[in-house]
Formats: sequence, C-alpha cells, structure tokens
Amino acid sequence: MEGEQAVSREEVIVLIMHQLSAYGYSGLSQEIATHTKIPVTVEGSSRLEELVALGLRSEEPAGGVASDTDIQSASESGGIDLSREHHHILAQAPQYTVWYKTKHKGAATAAEFSRDGRYIATGSTDASLKLIDVDKVRSPAAGSARREDKPVIRTLYHHDAEITGLAFHPNGLVLASCSADHTIKLFDLSVAYGKHSFQSFRDNYAYRSIAFHPSGDYLVAGGDACEVRLYNVRTGRAYLLGAGDRPDLARHSDAVTRVCYSANGSLIGSASRDGTIKIWYGVSGKCVRTIDGAHGAKAVTGVVFSRSSKYILSTGLDSCVRLWEASSGNLVRTYEGAALDLAGAQAVFSYDEALVMVPDCKANEVVSWDTMTGTLVARGADHKQRITWIAASPTTPALMTCSVDECVRFWCSETM
Repeated sequence: MEGEQAVSREEVIVLIMHQLSAYGYSGLSQEIATHTKIPVTVEGSSRLEELVALGLRSEEPAGGVASDTDIQSASESGGIDLSREHHHILAQAPQYTVWYKTKHKGAATAAEFSRDGRYIATGSTDASLKLIDVDKVRSPAAGSARREDKPVIRTLYHHDAEITGLAFHPNGLVLASCSADHTIKLFDLSVAYGKHSFQSFRDNYAYRSIAFHPSGDYLVAGGDACEVRLYNVRTGRAYLLGAGDRPDLARHSDAVTRVCYSANGSLIGSASRDGTIKIWYGVSGKCVRTIDGAHGAKAVTGVVFSRSSKYILSTGLDSCVRLWEASSGNLVRTYEGAALDLAGAQAVFSYDEALVMVPDCKANEVVSWDTMTGTLVARGADHKQRITWIAASPTTPALMTCSVDECVRFWCSETM
C-alpha cells in the first residue's frame, strides 16, 4: 500500500530465505541465516514469489483513471468468455437435494465456503458462527452419522450482534467475520476447542462485507460508512481506498453493501446503496472505474468478480442481476426473473461458472441462469421461508443456503 512504511531488512531477508528453501536451496538459505544471524523460523514458502507476481501484475501508469487496457492486463485467462457464445451449449442446472441441515438460534444470515471447498462457515442474528466439515456431510441415502462424525465441528462466539459477512483466509486456518457490532474478528481454526477471536478491528459503523487478499495479508471491508477500508492483517493498520483521489473517486456517496477481490488480488470491487459499482487497484487503492446507475436508481447489493477477472457480476434492488466487462464498464448480460428486494441479496457463480444463481426473495427458491446466454434454466432448492444468503461451493455442484427459519442447508446434486 502507498503510504505504508517500508518493510524491515530482516523481513526481506526472511522472505528470501524461505523462497530459496522452496526452490530447493535449503543449504544456501541456512548459510544466509548463519551469516545474518536471522533464524529461519518456518518451512520454505513461495510467498516472496507470489508477492512479486502480484506487484508486477498490479503496476499502473502514473496519472488518473486507468485505461481499459490497464484493467484488462490485471485479469487472468480462463473462465467464462462471452466471445465464444456462438459455440455454446446451454448449461443444465443440477437437481439439488438437501444433504444436511443445522440450526442457529436466530435467523441465519451468512455463509462462506473455504477456498478448497472443505469447510463452510455460517453466521446468524444470534451472533454465533458455526464451522462445518463438508467431508462429514453425508448423502441422505447414507443414513444418520455417528455423533463423532457430526458435520458441525466448532461453534464460535465473540460478537455482540448479527453476523453480516464471512471470509476464510487463503490458508484455510483463519476465519474472519464481520458484524453489526462494528467489529471484524479473526478466529484461529487450528486451535482445538477455541471459541474466541485472537484479533479484531473496530469502526464507528457496522460492517457488512469482508474479503481477504489472495496473499492473506490484507482484508478489505465495507459497511454503513461511505468509504471502503483496507486492513493490514499483520500490523493492524487501516487504510481508506481512494485516499488522495478526487472526491468523486475517493468514496461512495452512501453505505457500502459488498466488497470483493479479484482472483489474483490486483483489483477490488465494491457496491453501494448509492447505485454505483467501483473498481479499485488492489495495491495503490486508487479508484480506476465507476459504473454509475448500475441498477437504475436502485441500490447495488452484491458484486463479485469472475474467475478470470474479465467480468464483474452485480445484484441490485431492481430485481436484476447484471454482468459487466471490468475493463470497459460495459453491460454485457442481464439476468431477469427473480424478485430481489433484500438488502443483502447477492448472486453467485456456480463452481464452474456455467450458472449464475440467486435466491428469489418472494418465491423462496434459488433461480439459476445460463451464464453465457442469460437464459433462465431452473428454479429449485425450495424453502418455506425467505432465503437470506446463498454460497456456492468453489469445487463441486453444491450450495449452502441461509434462511429466516434459523436453518442453514447444504444442497448437493443427486448424482454427486
């Protein structure tokens, strides 16, 4: 981040030694440790390589708003590509069935899969968090699990109000949660039986959304304030995105409803009740694109990058889900047919990005569209009461839904 003090000599040397060990030069790494008297404290890692790659991808020209080419260069290959639509075969939505259900003591409000799809975290208005081991979720045909094999492996407490957002650290060992109690809390999942956080951040406003940088070193947050905040997880320092930018670029004009990182961490997306979507550089924190009136005069309640970072998917209170080209800000697809009147409504991609899915706030079911064509292909995962949240597994055709009936449900394809 610009404005942050340079890292110390020792920190740089440690990164170098770890990288050398990861490349197979453990002897050389040990010689450096002996010569500098700086111990190698952990196994070799490629964190230095990752940081260099992220820095190179995130370099930008001097000056103001980035060009389309600048943002395009921050994207990766692969994932959905609407230029191939004429070769497209319509996606088929899985037939989802409930494999597992557990209950909070208040309305379920948030859910998140870990990046490897092995764990799910859920949150509630009762201020509690549950951690679910997906490997212990059994097919309905498999019968009841033994007590020691129950999927809920941890219940966490440390908030004083509703859980509004969740994010797993890329290493899978830390869970971050944000709340209407004005705090973000980090929980160490490697500590047996631990129920309380080991680190927290506080603001004067309620938080609504959080996301980790792919390196795990930074956490971006949005909430009832107009600014997007960025926290250095290691030092605890906080930054405002857009600091130093023109006033019209530096912040939203209303509360921030959702934040997200692109897959490589080079871009940050934010959505707001002011009806705009903003795209920011992940390193400098400068706003490089604003999409005004993304959903007419209505609030934008959700935003997420495609895996390639070429596209950004938004959800709005105009009951539309829209797909935008990140490099140009042009609208490329609109998905219609679901009622979206919930302040936290968020559409998601399926694990293979073949489908766009969102909970219908009135029909209490999940609506699925073919991503490429915008064709509505399925309605399913019916609930008796309103669905408040949907999370898609990053690895399999599975979903987690939250509802005002206090339950969280794990849905999976019958053929999985």
